[in-house]
Amino acid sequence: MPNRFELPLYLEDRLVQSKDLYARLELITPEPAQPPARATAASPSRWQRWGQALFRYFLGSQEPRIVTKSDRAGNPIYEVYDPIDRRHHTFASEQAVRVWLEERYYQ
Repeated sequence: MPNRFELPLYLEDRLVQSKDLYARLELITPEPAQPPARATAASPSRWQRWGQALFRYFLGSQEPRIVTKSDRAGNPIYEVYDPIDRRHHTFASEQAVRVWLEERYYQ
Protein backbone atom coordinates (compact mmCIF):
# COMPACT_ATOMS: atom_id res chain seq x y z
CA MET A 1 0.00 0.00 0.00
CA PRO A 2 1.59 3.32 -1.03
CA ASN A 3 1.90 6.02 1.58
CA ARG A 4 0.39 9.42 0.99
CA PHE A 5 3.60 10.78 -0.55
CA GLU A 6 3.77 8.15 -3.30
CA LEU A 7 0.13 8.22 -4.42
CA PRO A 8 0.17 8.70 -8.22
CA LEU A 9 -2.61 10.43 -10.14
CA TYR A 10 -3.60 9.99 -13.75
CA LEU A 11 -4.33 13.21 -15.61
CA GLU A 12 -4.42 13.63 -19.37
CA ASP A 13 -2.96 10.13 -19.95
CA ARG A 14 0.23 10.83 -18.02
CA LEU A 15 1.40 10.07 -14.54
CA VAL A 16 1.35 13.15 -12.31
CA GLN A 17 2.30 13.39 -8.64
CA SER A 18 -0.19 15.25 -6.45
CA LYS A 19 2.31 18.02 -5.73
CA ASP A 20 2.71 18.62 -9.49
CA LEU A 21 -1.07 18.80 -9.91
CA TYR A 22 -1.34 21.29 -7.05
CA ALA A 23 1.38 23.41 -8.66
CA ARG A 24 -0.36 23.20 -12.04
CA LEU A 25 -3.72 24.24 -10.57
CA GLU A 26 -2.07 27.11 -8.72
CA LEU A 27 -0.33 28.09 -11.98
CA ILE A 28 3.08 27.74 -10.35
CA THR A 29 5.89 27.33 -12.83
CA PRO A 30 7.87 24.16 -12.10
CA GLU A 31 11.53 24.41 -11.24
CA PRO A 32 13.86 23.20 -13.99
CA ALA A 33 15.02 19.64 -13.55
CA GLN A 34 18.58 19.36 -12.40
CA PRO A 35 20.85 16.39 -12.95
CA PRO A 36 21.18 14.13 -9.92
CA ALA A 37 23.93 15.31 -7.61
CA ARG A 38 26.77 13.03 -6.72
CA ALA A 39 26.99 11.89 -3.14
CA THR A 40 29.20 14.33 -1.27
CA ALA A 41 29.82 15.10 2.34
CA ALA A 42 27.13 17.80 2.14
CA SER A 43 24.41 15.50 0.79
CA PRO A 44 22.17 13.82 3.41
CA SER A 45 22.78 10.20 4.21
CA ARG A 46 20.23 7.46 3.71
CA TRP A 47 19.32 7.64 7.42
CA GLN A 48 18.87 11.41 7.28
CA ARG A 49 16.58 11.13 4.23
CA TRP A 50 14.62 8.37 5.95
CA GLY A 51 14.29 10.49 9.10
CA GLN A 52 13.16 13.50 7.09
CA ALA A 53 10.52 11.42 5.28
CA LEU A 54 9.28 10.05 8.61
CA PHE A 55 9.18 13.55 10.06
CA ARG A 56 7.14 14.84 7.09
CA TYR A 57 4.78 11.87 7.39
CA PHE A 58 3.97 12.54 11.03
CA LEU A 59 4.04 16.32 10.79
CA GLY A 60 1.77 16.45 7.77
CA SER A 61 1.33 19.29 5.34
CA GLN A 62 -0.92 22.33 5.10
CA GLU A 63 -1.23 21.96 1.31
CA PRO A 64 -4.46 20.48 -0.02
CA ARG A 65 -4.25 17.05 -1.64
CA ILE A 66 -5.94 16.84 -5.03
CA VAL A 67 -6.97 13.57 -6.67
CA THR A 68 -8.48 13.29 -10.13
CA LYS A 69 -11.00 10.59 -10.88
CA SER A 70 -13.54 9.93 -13.61
CA ASP A 71 -17.27 9.52 -13.35
CA ARG A 72 -19.17 6.85 -15.27
CA ALA A 73 -19.38 9.07 -18.34
CA GLY A 74 -15.61 9.57 -18.33
CA ASN A 75 -15.73 13.20 -17.17
CA PRO A 76 -12.99 14.25 -14.76
CA ILE A 77 -13.86 14.77 -11.10
CA TYR A 78 -11.49 16.56 -8.74
CA GLU A 79 -11.54 15.46 -5.11
CA VAL A 80 -9.72 17.81 -2.75
CA TYR A 81 -8.82 17.18 0.89
CA ASP A 82 -8.10 20.27 2.95
CA PRO A 83 -5.91 19.33 5.94
CA ILE A 84 -6.56 22.67 7.65
CA ASP A 85 -10.30 22.17 8.14
CA ARG A 86 -10.13 18.37 7.58
CA ARG A 87 -12.88 18.35 4.95
CA HIS A 88 -13.23 16.77 1.52
CA HIS A 89 -14.50 18.77 -1.44
CA THR A 90 -15.52 17.55 -4.90
CA PHE A 91 -15.37 19.68 -8.05
CA ALA A 92 -16.34 19.09 -11.68
CA SER A 93 -13.67 21.30 -13.29
CA GLU A 94 -10.15 22.60 -12.79
CA GLN A 95 -11.52 26.13 -12.86
CA ALA A 96 -13.76 25.37 -9.87
CA VAL A 97 -10.76 23.98 -7.98
CA ARG A 98 -8.77 27.13 -8.78
CA VAL A 99 -11.60 29.34 -7.51
CA TRP A 100 -11.80 27.29 -4.30
CA LEU A 101 -8.02 27.52 -3.85
CA GLU A 102 -8.14 31.31 -4.24
CA GLU A 103 -11.00 31.61 -1.72
CA ARG A 104 -9.15 29.30 0.67
CA TYR A 105 -6.03 31.44 0.40
CA TYR A 106 -7.86 34.63 1.41
CA GLN A 107 -9.83 33.13 4.31
